[in-house]
Amino acid sequence: MKSKYMNFKACMMLFLTTCITVNTFAQSAKSTKLDGIAAVIGDQIVLESDVERDYILSKQQGLQVADKCEFLNDILMEKMLIDRAKQDTLIAVSQDEVTRSLNAQIEDFKQRGGGEENVLKFFGFRTMAEMKNEMKYIVEDNIFSRRKREMLVTGLDATPEEVRVFFEKNKNELPDVKEEITLSHIILYPEVSEENEQKIIDELKGIKQEIEEGASFATKAILYSEDPGSANNGGQYLKVTRGKMVKEFDAVAFNLEEGEISDPFKTEFGYHIIKLDKRRGQELDLRHILITLKPTEDEMAKTTEKLDSIRVLINEGKMTFKDAAIRFSEDKFTKYNEGNLMSPQTGEDRFEKINLPLNEFSAITGVAEGELTNVFVDDYQNKKVVRLMRVNRIYPEHKVNYEDDYYRIKQFAIRYKEQDVLVNWVKKQVPDSFIKIGEDYKSCKFPINWENK
Repeated sequence: MKSKYMNFKACMMLFLTTCITVNTFAQSAKSTKLDGIAAVIGDQIVLESDVERDYILSKQQGLQVADKCEFLNDILMEKMLIDRAKQDTLIAVSQDEVTRSLNAQIEDFKQRGGGEENVLKFFGFRTMAEMKNEMKYIVEDNIFSRRKREMLVTGLDATPEEVRVFFEKNKNELPDVKEEITLSHIILYPEVSEENEQKIIDELKGIKQEIEEGASFATKAILYSEDPGSANNGGQYLKVTRGKMVKEFDAVAFNLEEGEISDPFKTEFGYHIIKLDKRRGQELDLRHILITLKPTEDEMAKTTEKLDSIRVLINEGKMTFKDAAIRFSEDKFTKYNEGNLMSPQTGEDRFEKINLPLNEFSAITGVAEGELTNVFVDDYQNKKVVRLMRVNRIYPEHKVNYEDDYYRIKQFAIRYKEQDVLVNWVKKQVPDSFIKIGEDYKSCKFPINWENK
């Protein structure tokens, strides 16, 4: 019973940590500054702060915890995945992938935390470079772990009957569901004047000329590019194949000769120049510089006024939100779906209200079910936009139930099955691994015999 209970708790922690918030990352960042070693597995070290972090996270989520032993057990399993993944020749993690994942995480923090200054203060770093340097190793390990895990559990699913049985057996241990909402939006991009666009084109032409006269493309990208996925890496993208970038980008990149730099060209993200470093058939190594369109205050005001007039038409019943989204919204991913937003983490349309980005949270505060927010300016997918949102449905905080929370329960059920697969795999790895458990945890009754005694 104890082993099964710990498996279930591990699957809960695994699910929760995939949806980790700024608060728990901050806790982790702050706690790593004072440490002892809890365990060693292969080349991986488990710090005491790692155990403390998961212990605190579990308590914050309302789980019943007796001691820290089960958390060390779960971390050791994760470290085993990382250790084996780094030895697996089928698993390759490029620095480009790490950089893009890291920058995406940083951008998410900025949106949730209200900007770069607040995020740095919250995490206790002086500069963004310092924070990224600290986080990149965590991000890299997470990618390795995820890849190995996917190899081991690919194809696992849970039938409706398995979900029902899982819920009946474990409903008293499942955490409460925090307040959730479903949302729709209409987005307008400010219409930037030709004069404003020409300034960006001229700036990129000047950068291109300096590079052709001997300046480093990588240095210029670090200084000027506004692409969060590549700027800090000198604008570099490796192994680019057709379809990986937007079609306008592909059209230019795949017509360049090695060493050639393109003229400035436009995509939905702004204006770019590309330098082709190497071509291997239909695979490219390249660098690019992106400068985004920056609307003036007057251009933003005109767009805000336009969307506000659309809001009035909807509120007066002269147009439905669905019709307005189809006719006016410039978000190509939602306009033909009534503007409905989907969570990229879960694939579902429900969002925990407390975890929304600050601008969205502020906009919907006080807005009732079925009502519209005020029009507001936002940064959406790295672009300045004007947004109007509708709160479609509000799910109050509640005890998890089968009718409203089927998807959530299914994810727990799948994680439970995955955990059994992982436990059995780890047990087979232990005899061939160097593992040392710290003195403070020698008395733990682990479900896995880590030191193979």
